[in-house]
Amino acid sequence: MTRRTRFVLLLAGIAGAVVAFAIAWFPIDRREPVPAFSYEALAGSVFSPSPRDPFRPPQVRELALPSFIDATSVWGATGRDFRGHIWVGVSASSAGMSAHLFEYDPETDVWHDRGGVVERLKAARLNREGEGQIKIHSKIVPASDGWLYFASTDEEGETPRGNVPPRWGGHLWRIHPDRHDWQHLLAVPEGLVAVSGVGRYVYALGYWGHVLYQYDTATGATGRVVVGSVGGHVSRNFLADIRGHAYVPRLREQPAGTVSVALVEYDADLKEVAATPLQFYLDRESPESNHGIVGLAYLADGGMVFTTHLGHLYRIEPRDGAPAEVTPVGWFDPEGKTYAPSLFALGGKVWLGGVVQRREGFAWVVFQLGTGLSAAFPLDTHGLRDVLLYGSISRDNAGRAYVGGWAAKEGGGQRPLVLRIDPAWSR
Repeated sequence: MTRRTRFVLLLAGIAGAVVAFAIAWFPIDRREPVPAFSYEALAGSVFSPSPRDPFRPPQVRELALPSFIDATSVWGATGRDFRGHIWVGVSASSAGMSAHLFEYDPETDVWHDRGGVVERLKAARLNREGEGQIKIHSKIVPASDGWLYFASTDEEGETPRGNVPPRWGGHLWRIHPDRHDWQHLLAVPEGLVAVSGVGRYVYALGYWGHVLYQYDTATGATGRVVVGSVGGHVSRNFLADIRGHAYVPRLREQPAGTVSVALVEYDADLKEVAATPLQFYLDRESPESNHGIVGLAYLADGGMVFTTHLGHLYRIEPRDGAPAEVTPVGWFDPEGKTYAPSLFALGGKVWLGGVVQRREGFAWVVFQLGTGLSAAFPLDTHGLRDVLLYGSISRDNAGRAYVGGWAAKEGGGQRPLVLRIDPAWSR
């Protein structure tokens, strides 16, 4: 990390008014001044003090979500706003149905339904007859204009081989966290599976082929670049930094029948900066069954970490005037290869926490950057059956972490699930 990069982060965290001045003329909404936000807030993170005793099992509580017709799961679609409220996208499962967006206030322990995607399309007169948008799969990302950004998508008619996109494509949205206004920003033919951004630029990842879309929150301009993938492979997540650079996996078929993987860095002009090979991305499983980047977290120094489907931890360190340094750190789980779909920067610098999926059930892992020291504890799922838990990044102001997924419901099928995980040092 160069001195200049640290200075940029300092400006973002202490003198964010510079950013507000630069984008105060934002043309889409002039009803109120654009506030200034810290880097911590823009990253959707909580940089709390490092834990004194991380090696204790956490407390777990299930939060009772409001219900709606056909609600099925939370596919890692979480985020936090600038007050510390938690936002969750709950997906449906049947063709023609709609995902919903929910807001949770940790202080009052109350959920609010902020609307369904299809009804918002109808309100904007953008819906097509029979159109469904069953998934909000992306993170809910805060941006420097004060709005929260997310994507919806459908799956009707798509093929696992990756040669037919979903019939209704995807949409990029934003919602104001105080007024709860939805604004439609972009409709694309690809399904939109992930959203990322820190500050001015917001990115969305489409399938098939890893198509990267950029939205400039200051001007409303959009951009598009095809990163590249193979067959039906799509990474469930990707990353972006405060400079507006995006980091997306690129997969390419090789003559010997193998597949090469690299993490491609794009600058804010969507120009390729570098491509770093990712050794621990694919294994013996098919690319279609591999979820790519699953867990991710932002660190207080402007760096980022992520886990691959195999459970290997990588670190990204942005550098001014040079490509970011991307380095493998090691297996997140002390047992080695495990699916590790969530990461939380517990202290902001050194300690990470996250949920991993083992054969015997889910576990909570703590990991110390620098030393590689880690430990795992069984995660108490309170006797729930057929539980699946997916990626998250979000913590509330008390430091409690949130993960989503599904569990079996009475009478058959699945229901959405949100667990609040309270690490030992936040009690």
